[in-house]
Amino acid sequence: MSRLGDISGYWTKRAEGYSDTVTESIDSGRSDHWLNIIREQLEPGRALRVLDVGTGPGFFPVILGRDGHRVTGIDCTQGMLDQAAENCARYGVEADFARMDAQHLDFGDGTFDLVISRNVVWNLEDPLGAYREWLRVLKDGGKLMIFDGNHYLYLYDAEFRDAGGDRESKEHPPTDGVDVSVMRDIARDLPLSRQRRPQWDLENLIELGVQRVFIETDGRDSCRAERDGETVYLPFSFFICATK
Repeated sequence: MSRLGDISGYWTKRAEGYSDTVTESIDSGRSDHWLNIIREQLEPGRALRVLDVGTGPGFFPVILGRDGHRVTGIDCTQGMLDQAAENCARYGVEADFARMDAQHLDFGDGTFDLVISRNVVWNLEDPLGAYREWLRVLKDGGKLMIFDGNHYLYLYDAEFRDAGGDRESKEHPPTDGVDVSVMRDIARDLPLSRQRRPQWDLENLIELGVQRVFIETDGRDSCRAERDGETVYLPFSFFICATK
């Protein structure tokens, strides 16, 4: 049985509080970190048509819109889309928004120059199908950019958990007061909670026919485990840029 309704319901409750973290990141300038990573993978000065999958409160439509790109943001949660529209208006950015399932897109083949997502793939029920769809709507030579993490790998991977990967169980509750254990229970049924990433992504993107894959992990945001006397790095967060 699909958990899409449960996932959407959880993020509906998180919409306002999540929006506050997005606007704080933009106002403080911390969003430049993300923009610089994106810019490094793109041709300078070229305005792109961008699809932001799982746009949430509109982080990418704002920062990429201010950088001269035309962004379409989709989300399965209307509350997030409402926040995204408000934030774009707040920052004087134009963007298009639509309620849509990230795994079934209502766009034609080869529509976008860039497909991007942040903290989305991990909570999809069919991530392989989603990647197939995202590549379908991407132009030849276009870029697929994924910012994501091994958020609930600790539920199934003892080595990752023992190395400190169980962050969700240790973090303070979000300031919006939503019970995060609801998402943890949903995540037990999600396929990527059982997969080490970005290894899973690399293998599947290659099989889907991408030309090039760039992957960056942050050693400061990795768990360290000892295996046969050697230190093994198990990344928590990562960035993927695949070229179609």
